[in-house]
Amino acid sequence: METATGVGNLINSSSYESFISPKDGSFRESVDFSIPLKNDIDYIRSSLLSIIGSHCGRETYEAVEKIRELSYIYDTQQEDANFAELCQYIESLPEDKMLMATSFFSNMCNIVNYADYVHRLRRRRAFERGDSEMFQRYSCDEIFHELLQHGFTPDDIHRYICQIQCEMVLTAHPTQAVRRSLLSKLSKIATCLLERDRSDLTPAERERLAQVLECSLVALWRTDEVRRTKPKPEDEARSALQVVEDTIWKAVPRYIRSVDRSLAKIGAPPLPLDAVPFLFGSWAGGDRDGNPFVTAEVTRRVCLLNRLRALNLYLQEVEELLFDLSLHYASEELLEYNKRLPVSNTEYLEKEKLKYKEFWNHVPPAEPYRLLLAYIRDRLTATKVYTEDLLGNRPISEPDPQSPIYTHIDELLEPLLVMYRSLHETGDGVIAEDHLKDFIRQAKCFGLDLVRLDIRQEADRHTEAMSAITEYIGVGKYSEWDEEKRLSFLNQVLSSRRPLIPRHFPCDNNVQEVLDTFRTCSELGASSLGAYIISMCMAASDVLLVEVFQREFCATRPTQRVVPLLETIHALQGATKMMETLFSNPWYRQHLKDSFGNVQEIMVGYSDSGKDGGRLTSAWELYKAQESVTKVAEKYGITLRFFHGRGGTVGRGGGPQHLAILSQPPGTINKYFRVTIQGEVIQQDFGLPGLADRTLECYLTAILKAEMMPYSQVKAEWRELMDSMSQISYKTYRSVVYEQKDFVKYFRCATPEQEIGRLNIGSRPQKRKDGGVETLRAIPWIFAWNQTRLHLPVWLGTGAAIEYAKKMNKLETLQTMYKEWPFVHSFFDLMTMVLAKADSRIAAKYDTELVPKELQTFGSSLRHLLAETIDRVLNVTGEKRLLDNDMVMQRAMDSRRQWLTPMHIVQVEILKRLRAGMETQTIVDTLVISMKAIAAGMQNTG
Repeated sequence: METATGVGNLINSSSYESFISPKDGSFRESVDFSIPLKNDIDYIRSSLLSIIGSHCGRETYEAVEKIRELSYIYDTQQEDANFAELCQYIESLPEDKMLMATSFFSNMCNIVNYADYVHRLRRRRAFERGDSEMFQRYSCDEIFHELLQHGFTPDDIHRYICQIQCEMVLTAHPTQAVRRSLLSKLSKIATCLLERDRSDLTPAERERLAQVLECSLVALWRTDEVRRTKPKPEDEARSALQVVEDTIWKAVPRYIRSVDRSLAKIGAPPLPLDAVPFLFGSWAGGDRDGNPFVTAEVTRRVCLLNRLRALNLYLQEVEELLFDLSLHYASEELLEYNKRLPVSNTEYLEKEKLKYKEFWNHVPPAEPYRLLLAYIRDRLTATKVYTEDLLGNRPISEPDPQSPIYTHIDELLEPLLVMYRSLHETGDGVIAEDHLKDFIRQAKCFGLDLVRLDIRQEADRHTEAMSAITEYIGVGKYSEWDEEKRLSFLNQVLSSRRPLIPRHFPCDNNVQEVLDTFRTCSELGASSLGAYIISMCMAASDVLLVEVFQREFCATRPTQRVVPLLETIHALQGATKMMETLFSNPWYRQHLKDSFGNVQEIMVGYSDSGKDGGRLTSAWELYKAQESVTKVAEKYGITLRFFHGRGGTVGRGGGPQHLAILSQPPGTINKYFRVTIQGEVIQQDFGLPGLADRTLECYLTAILKAEMMPYSQVKAEWRELMDSMSQISYKTYRSVVYEQKDFVKYFRCATPEQEIGRLNIGSRPQKRKDGGVETLRAIPWIFAWNQTRLHLPVWLGTGAAIEYAKKMNKLETLQTMYKEWPFVHSFFDLMTMVLAKADSRIAAKYDTELVPKELQTFGSSLRHLLAETIDRVLNVTGEKRLLDNDMVMQRAMDSRRQWLTPMHIVQVEILKRLRAGMETQTIVDTLVISMKAIAAGMQNTG
């Protein structure tokens, strides 16, 4: 029997929180702060088991408890006999008992996640109360202190932080396995756990809290975990908006106040009102890459929905301000401003407005702030009615000339800023700095649309559409032209003012949908939309072609910025040539200058490049591509901005935000960082108010540090070693994944890849087209390996690369690179985190039960490579065991292990039955819940 690696061999010891000493910047290990977390988990576990006993009977209770006890024994002792006993008991259960047990462990995996979130917030509050002399890692206080120690002044820090902008794009990628109905209950449970920490609760309050917690747990247990139908793109959009409304909306102004407090501590002024450190975008309803369900009509409706939800939030804020700003005097500027508005008309003021909660029949004419706010409320309401009519495809109501609709956020900001200046001028600045200032910051951050919608489409779809057009007008087939001929044709079209597409152009549905999308985008306007992203973008003509289509439909309006997405190894290696061609193109250079202030955005994809060539090669090619393209942009005087398409898992570029940002090549951030927040990561980052604050802080401080701190020089010797290691890693990875004849067959037997579609976690199909690994999307590719705990895509090839360095007597050089080069340090820290989640005993269980004997040598050789890779990575990092350098991550894994192991055993047994033709609804439900449980426990889907 094989021994476990990774998580399986972690010593079950107390975990410790890491702190930074403000004196010397070193780490300290404090007393065991994980006790409250353990207490929370024990309390919830006991309560949930009691509920199971009440609802499902004694036998089910005893079966679940038996599994828990056996799993705990295995977790603490790690013996083959313990594992075998656990397997034997689970496999002997009847279907109904196995389903109930799976549901219990699945719920516990989710609850442990939220208990861990609560514990993070508990520790943060301890810092903020001053219970420790240490800094919290990546806080403003810590980073400001570090920058001051390096010779920067408070003015330097203030100047830089005022220019920083981080845009987070919530994607529709199908990686959130937990239903929203369950997430809301988990959030309520987390709130109760936080409340239980209060020492001032009365007995009645504590009793009531216990009732609310029990109610939430019962509702959680009685709610179906299985999503019975696939979500529509509109459902995905609503899920993204819900997160913005629930936490992000309030978190942005709240966290900026926190930044102001930290600035005040070092003697710097607060952030000015025109500073916008955070922006938010979305792909839900705009990402049509391989998703036939995202149509032009869906995009239109989602944009209108985004605006409607924003208007609702703004109306709530205005209603509150109507009560706050009851002052009866104001500056001359405000009084004069009001005179130019209908609020100076008595008839307008006395008109009954029954739809309003307050001030529905009268606004005191002597209260100028309320007069202006009432006018803002009327305009917001008119805009809301107009948007609802468009969304409902109803006839547009006759506009009220006294309450015109808002078409741009500046129209809303103008009167807010007048009030802000007025309050300061009349000596009431303290009022201006309260709710009104928060409202202004929200308006600047979220605009009229809450999130700007990106559009994404494959380059081949544009090529297909243009081919249909060129054939129809008799100039040949565009798709058959070489790059030179395509560029010549596109330049000619862009330089001409004549339209290209005939008025009544007959075409198939695919082509029509492409054209309808451009038409819809032109009608929605640039303020509702973000970038137009071209996936699988390989050449300069792919970019110019989109510009041609935009010009056809937006001749008199601003167009979207066009963003090439570099997502394969080949595309990354050809990026320099592609951008050189674009930047040297006279039309394109002038267009960039006139429309976007000489700023070019490029998206780099971590998912497909990782699937294409392995994690090490992907990371290194991404690093080099960003460097080389930045040099080309500098040559032409163009500011380059990168959009990082990161997934939740390390295999798709995920991991802690600060590590990702600090490992970027020098000079590539340019005070701007745009990144995707995908699937389950949205809840991890923004699921609770305190988490949202912490996420904003980690991004802001990492960008600030990356921009200001001097970089260590990257030696030529280091680059040469990385090039050689990348080649070795690439060949090793490709030799297994793409060149082994039966690898795809083994992959589909050893993992639940074929069954993932039953999860119904996204609207998008799991494959672009039929075929092998190359046609599989990165999300199910990573998801499947995570379920088996082999995590193959992340580490395969890395061990061989390290062994090469050792044979070349370069291991010491590699160790130095780990210590001194942020890129290499980040790479191996993330690798260590994934390897610690791997477990070869569990992976072997999948092989022995599910894989034909003639293919099982694949699994044994891969597990051997895994063990070798772990040893070699430890040689680089200097750790004795995985995660010695990250005790907090060890704590997180320790708290989840015993809940995960039974889920793998259940999944293997269910897959075996399912593939033997024993399909029942209970078996399918058990499989789906087991996949959700493992995804939750790993805190990764794809």
